[in-house]
Amino acid sequence: MYYFAFFFFLLASIIKAPGKASATIEELEKNGAIISPTSDGGWRIEFQLSGRDLNDDGLKPIQSLKNVRILNLRDTKITNAGIKYIEGIKNLKRLHLERTQIDDGCIDYLIGLQELEYLNLYSTKITDSGLTKLKELKKLKQLYVWQTGVTGEGVKQLETQLPDLKIVKGINLDKIVPVKKPPPRPTEDLKWIPSDGSIPPRSISGDNTTIIFHNQMAQKVKLYWVEYNGSLRLYGELDPGAKREQNTFSTASWLITDLEDNYLGYFRTSIKVGKALIPKI
Repeated sequence: MYYFAFFFFLLASIIKAPGKASATIEELEKNGAIISPTSDGGWRIEFQLSGRDLNDDGLKPIQSLKNVRILNLRDTKITNAGIKYIEGIKNLKRLHLERTQIDDGCIDYLIGLQELEYLNLYSTKITDSGLTKLKELKKLKQLYVWQTGVTGEGVKQLETQLPDLKIVKGINLDKIVPVKKPPPRPTEDLKWIPSDGSIPPRSISGDNTTIIFHNQMAQKVKLYWVEYNGSLRLYGELDPGAKREQNTFSTASWLITDLEDNYLGYFRTSIKVGKALIPKI
């Protein structure tokens, strides 16, 4: 009971965060961020799903949030110029920079992040010159440098300096052992909940899953995801008889409206792949 009360208190803080923090969160969300609380009272900020157009200027507001624990910038348009905005986030533990435009010049902004435990530099322009500076990150446990300019010699040198660090440089295809295809993920029929005119419950961040919409109505409908702060985000329209497979989180709400945005009903997801049958009305 305590855990759930604490969780919802943290979730509420996203909406009611005082003063400057609240304004910062709102600005980051406008730039595509998905923001949720962590179990230790910090922030998880993710741009990889809906904020891939994020550029350096769009990340600037994050300087005001000092308690960020997890930051995911994967596949965004961030360069070294944007990384300077996170050098003051001293409590950061996990940082995803894979497939961004950074190079060795960004490392100077990272070596002050002494709580960092996980760093993903996959498919960036990092070389041994930048890699060697990471020896200053004494708590670093996992580092990904696959498809970078880093060499085996550079990896070996850093492993000597940080013996507790696991560095993933790539995959040796000759050593891959074939594995059985995993069984299909379990599915369930999601309950259609007719609308009472109010916005459905807010979504809660959880594990990745899938929802499959099937529109059985005679009219085109709109699909809205209910965000963590209760706002609605349009994901698309669905023709009569059409289906759509959509990535989502478990414990998310998806609102269905007509083309005039009249609320029709909604679905609530779980960890299973959800079959969302939009019924005839």
